[in-house]
Amino acid sequence: MKKAITIILLLFGLLTVSAQTATDITNLQTPTLDETSGLIFYNNKTITHNDSGDAPNLYEFDTSTGTITRTVTINNATNIDWEDITQDASYIYIGDIGNNSGSRTDLKIYKISKVDYNDTDNTVTPEIISYTYANQTDFTPNVNNNNWDAEGLISYDDKLLIFSKNWIDNTVNVYSIPKTSSQVHSTVLESSYNTNGLITGVDTTSDESIIFLTGYSSTNAPFMFTIHNIPNASLDIFSGTVSEKISNIVPLGNQVEAISLFEITTTKHRLYISNEKYVVTIGPITIPFPAKLWMIEIDTDTITLTVPNTASDFAFSLYPNPFHVLLNLSKRVDEIIIYDVSGRKIIEQHFVEELSLEGLNKGLYIAHIKINNSTLVRKIIKQ
Repeated sequence: MKKAITIILLLFGLLTVSAQTATDITNLQTPTLDETSGLIFYNNKTITHNDSGDAPNLYEFDTSTGTITRTVTINNATNIDWEDITQDASYIYIGDIGNNSGSRTDLKIYKISKVDYNDTDNTVTPEIISYTYANQTDFTPNVNNNNWDAEGLISYDDKLLIFSKNWIDNTVNVYSIPKTSSQVHSTVLESSYNTNGLITGVDTTSDESIIFLTGYSSTNAPFMFTIHNIPNASLDIFSGTVSEKISNIVPLGNQVEAISLFEITTTKHRLYISNEKYVVTIGPITIPFPAKLWMIEIDTDTITLTVPNTASDFAFSLYPNPFHVLLNLSKRVDEIIIYDVSGRKIIEQHFVEELSLEGLNKGLYIAHIKINNSTLVRKIIKQ
């Protein structure tokens, strides 16, 4: 009896949590679009793709019905784990960047000419941009327990920015690579942020002044962030103004995977969000959540919100940075944890104002600093 009551309560919770911000538009065509993983809006068409296992296809679909209206096949491509799609003025980029096990050595981005895409033969031949993570040395499979997975991709100035899905620490790292296919690129770590969740989709305005991120927490609760006021000529995007975490953008149980801006008015930014098909099983009861398309509106006031009561509100600094032995903190912190770029915890200290890091190897590290129950993420360099 107790088990039955628990199941009923769980079901009731799933079915009664409503979307606070997004509007349910339609189910996507099943089963073809059950694994929708990326979205862009191009030529007044909404385009998606599936993640691992599907044919190497892009799908245009009717946003009012979810029905596929055009299928474009990518020649000389394999859908190992396509996770996001982005564009610039001349090209469409598909990120084969999924890496749940952290063991891939064939990460790549398919670069498709829009002239080629606009042809009526429904096939395109891409360039292939290959890359590796500069500081990854261990490729031992570690499924859903590594910091080398990624599901977000945007074009930003003359670079592609890859947003990691850090299973270990629930933060996001932003890596840059050039848009050229002339060589295998080694990523550059540009920015990090404590999202307290897994980033699954990213998009930006055409002028690159605002970035939109979506993802879900360890309990599959969906969320969203916006970033603006990014310093000019900087790829440290999280040094801009990060909005408060917008929670429950769609109901619990809908695993959000992609986001795309499709319309800007004088007061609103309108975006599509898609979620893949997801099935919840509780004892003998199964609840299916179909692949869906949602619409969310972000107004000017929401974009300008900053995170309340965060460590960034303090005049806080670490110095010198780069450092040799001593790293000073401008005020006493509750906790500081230093990770290497692979997400491995190196040092943890509590209630300190300085750290002696003589034994630390030279290189780049990520410091997570807690002050008054808030967290600030900073890059530090040991010389």
